[in-house]
Amino acid sequence: MRPNKIVRQLSRRFGIPVKEMSIVKTGVYRVVTPGGKKYVFKRMAYPPARLRWIDRTLLRLRRDGSVPIVWRRPHKRWENRLFVRVKPQGPPYTINPWAKGRWPSPRSTKEMEACGRLLATFHRSGNNIAIPKKGQNNQMGRWPSYLRSELNVLRRVISKAKRNGFRSPLDKMLQKHGEEILQMGRAALRALKQSRYPSICQQRKATLCHGDGGPSNFLLHGNRLRLIDFETLRLDLPSYDLYRVIFNSCKDHHWNFTIARSILDGYQQVNQLQPSDFEMLKILLRFPRGMCKLIEHYDKKSAKEKRRIEREFPRILAEERKMNSFIKQLENYAQTG
Repeated sequence: MRPNKIVRQLSRRFGIPVKEMSIVKTGVYRVVTPGGKKYVFKRMAYPPARLRWIDRTLLRLRRDGSVPIVWRRPHKRWENRLFVRVKPQGPPYTINPWAKGRWPSPRSTKEMEACGRLLATFHRSGNNIAIPKKGQNNQMGRWPSYLRSELNVLRRVISKAKRNGFRSPLDKMLQKHGEEILQMGRAALRALKQSRYPSICQQRKATLCHGDGGPSNFLLHGNRLRLIDFETLRLDLPSYDLYRVIFNSCKDHHWNFTIARSILDGYQQVNQLQPSDFEMLKILLRFPRGMCKLIEHYDKKSAKEKRRIEREFPRILAEERKMNSFIKQLENYAQTG
């Protein structure tokens, strides 16, 4: 595809000639230079201070040498600018090399173990570098506000459905099942309040976390596995990253614990998990995040998207109901390995 207006503007600002482009998804463009080199332009939702922190941190991590990541190389032609804007007050766009590869498969024990090992190596390497302070995204101690915010999303949507406010089939679905969904969310928040979370945050050093791990943020090419997409980089407990990887790997596979076991086995080949890690992991898994993601912006969706959400609702609810069994298997794993 010939470059569109946005890509032409980004091309000029980055100083990179673009021969052709393809749209990966909204705000993400794969571009090819006349010489055949491939890059990706990506629209970012975060302010420049956050992007600079991410950049400085990842460049230090790369110098450590133990974690294969896909990120810009400032010494390379066309990658010397962290971001540009199409409009003065518009969102920033970053440029990174386009890497070959595929997403690892949750059906592969070997590949999920490799993801676990790489995540643990990322955590360990993050502890070996000096994390810049300016602009950092430190989420230590903020889980209560995060879960309350997510629970309020569910309350808002379910409350509107009870008033038949959507004037669609979702109203009846949430009138019937809304209280059950809210109970799941309340249980997670209650478990967090009753946990050792505050003392754990005080006692443990914040870990550099990817923030949105999962098959789509690992890239496998041959035998080489790399991490990509770092806009969610944060400081947090390592259990947050494990939660994200397990959630994103298991949610579309009927919460098959074999997948989680492979990830945890791989992780523990590098970093041994503590009882507190499992305690925190269980709390996050209890929250019905899949349902929250499904219905959160229902009222802003197109008619086609609304029909998709309505079709998906029974499946997602059935998956949420599997969580108690999944957590019991996690508890057994924590005790026996």
